[in-house]
Amino acid sequence: MPLKHAKWITGIITLLLIFPIAIGLVGTLLPAFAYFPPLGEYHISLAPWRNLFSQEEFYASLKLTLITGIVAPLLALWFALSLLAWGYQRPFFRKVEAALSPILAIPHAAIAIGLLFLLSPSGWLVRLFSPWLTGFDRPPNWITVQDPYGVSLILALVIKEMPYLLFVMLATMKSIKARESLQVGQALGYSHFTLWRKVLIPQLYPIIRLPIFIVVAFSLTVVDLSLVIGPNTPSTLAVTLLRWFNDPDLSMRLMASAGAISLMLMIVVVLAGWELAHLLFSKLTRAERSNGKRFGLTDSLLRLGVFLGLLALLNAFVALALLPIWSLARRWRFPDALPSQWTWDNIDRATPLLIELTANTLTIALITTLMACVISLVMLETKRHDMARSTNISKSHLFDWLIYVPILLPQIGFLFGLHVLLIYLNLNGDLCAIIALHLMYVLPYVYLTLKGPYLAYEEEYLLQANRLNHRPWRNYVLVKIAMLKPAIFTAFAIGFSVSIAQYLPTLIAGEGRYSTLTTEAVAQAASGDRKQVGSMAMLQAFFPIMVFWLAQFIPPRWTKWRLKFKKAFNTGLIEKDKMC
Repeated sequence: MPLKHAKWITGIITLLLIFPIAIGLVGTLLPAFAYFPPLGEYHISLAPWRNLFSQEEFYASLKLTLITGIVAPLLALWFALSLLAWGYQRPFFRKVEAALSPILAIPHAAIAIGLLFLLSPSGWLVRLFSPWLTGFDRPPNWITVQDPYGVSLILALVIKEMPYLLFVMLATMKSIKARESLQVGQALGYSHFTLWRKVLIPQLYPIIRLPIFIVVAFSLTVVDLSLVIGPNTPSTLAVTLLRWFNDPDLSMRLMASAGAISLMLMIVVVLAGWELAHLLFSKLTRAERSNGKRFGLTDSLLRLGVFLGLLALLNAFVALALLPIWSLARRWRFPDALPSQWTWDNIDRATPLLIELTANTLTIALITTLMACVISLVMLETKRHDMARSTNISKSHLFDWLIYVPILLPQIGFLFGLHVLLIYLNLNGDLCAIIALHLMYVLPYVYLTLKGPYLAYEEEYLLQANRLNHRPWRNYVLVKIAMLKPAIFTAFAIGFSVSIAQYLPTLIAGEGRYSTLTTEAVAQAASGDRKQVGSMAMLQAFFPIMVFWLAQFIPPRWTKWRLKFKKAFNTGLIEKDKMC
C-alpha cells in the first residue's frame, strides 16, 4: 500500500482508539466517587462505595460471578487441551476442526437460547427420555436452567469458549514443533497423553496465555448469556450492574459506577491469581514431568476431558438444531420428542419484525466489518513500513497494545461512561453511534486475524509487479490483496460474527431505536414464546454461519470466476463491435 505520512496515520488511528476508551473509563470512574454534574453532584465522595458495600445483593452477585467466571474457563481449557491431545494428527480430527467454525460463528445468545430449549424441564432432553424411562407425563418441577448455582451458565460458557481455545491452539501448533516432539517421544516409549502432559502442554500454555485471559475476562463480564440462561436471584454482577444503571432512580447510577470499577479491579485480581496459580502448579509438577516415567495416572484426566469435551460439542449441535425445529413447530406437546404438526405460520407472522431486525443487524455488521478491515489493512501496512526501516523486527507500536484493551475491559465498565458522552453530543439512539461502538470490538478481532498473514506476506511479488508496471495502488489491490484473499475473507467473517453478537453496545448506543436480532432475541427469551424466539435465534445463527461458509467457498474459486467473467465480457464487446 503506497501510504504517505505513515506515522501520522498511525498516531491518528491510535488516538481515535484511545479517546472512547479514556472517555468511557473517566465517565465511569468519576460517578463512582459521586462526581456526576448531570445529576447535580459536584463533590467527590465515597458515598457510592459505602452504598455498594452495604448491598447484600452485591456480595451474592460477586460470589456467583467468581464461581462461573473461573470454573467455566478452567473447564473450557481442560476440554480443549484434552481434545487437542487426543485428536492431533489423526485424520478424523479434521472433521472436528471443521465443526468448530459454526460454533465459533454463532452468537452467544443463540447458543444460550438453544440450550434453554434443550435443558429446561420441558426441553428436548427430558422429552427424549419421557415417559418410557422417566415416567414423566408433565414437565418435572426441576431447576435445570437459570439455576441458583450457575451450572447452566457455566455449561453455556464452556460450549462457547472451548472451540475458541481449541481453534487458537491449532493455529499455534507449528510454532512448538509438535510433530517432531511427538515422533521423538514415541520413539522413546512415552504414551501419547503422557507426551502431551509432560512436553507439549507446558510449551503451548505461554503462547495461548493472552487468549485465555480474554476468555476469563469475558466469562466474568458476559451479559447476554447471563440474561438468557444465567441465574436471576441473584444474577451475575454484570447483569446486576446493568439493572442498577437502568434503574428509574438516577442516583443508583453512582452506586452502579462503583460496582463497575469493582468489576474491573476483580478482573485484574483474578488474572493475577490465575497466573500465580499457573506458576505454582508448574513448580509442583516439575519433578513429575521430569521423572522419566512413560505412563502416568494423571493421563486419565485428559481421557475424561476428551469424553466431556465431545459431549459439550454434541450439546452445542443439538441445541442449535432445536432452533429451526421450534420456529417451524405448530403443535409440540410434552412429552413428544418431535412436533406433531409443522407450519410456516410462525415465521410468516414474525416476518415484518424479522425483516426490520435483519436489516438493522446486517447494515450495522457489514458497515462495521468493512471499516474494521480497511483500518486493519492501513495499520498493518504502517507497521510493515516501520519494520522495514527498524532493525528491531519485533518492535510494536502503541496500537498493538491498545487493541487488546476493549476485549479485556468489561463492557459494563466503560460503555456507560460513553453513554453520557453520546447523550451530551446528542448522538444517543443514532446509527453512527452504534457502528462506532461495534467497531471498538470488531476491530481487535479483525486486526489480530489479519496480522500474521499480512506481515508474513512476501513483498517481492509486489515489487516485481511495480517494476513491470508502476501503478502502486492498482498492483497493491490486484496482487497483494488478491493473494491475501483467504486471510481477508476469514477476518471479515470473524468480524461479522463478532458484530452480530454484540448486545450491550447496541442496547446502550441504540437506546431501543435500533433493535437487532441479538437484542430482540435476548429480550424475548423470557417471554415464553419459544416459536418466535426460535425464529430470531435461528436467523441470528444463520447469517454468521453463511458468511463463514462463503469465506471458505469463495477464495479458491475467485480467480476462475474472474477469468470467466473477463472472457465473457471481452466476447460481448467483440460481438457488439461486429454488429456495429
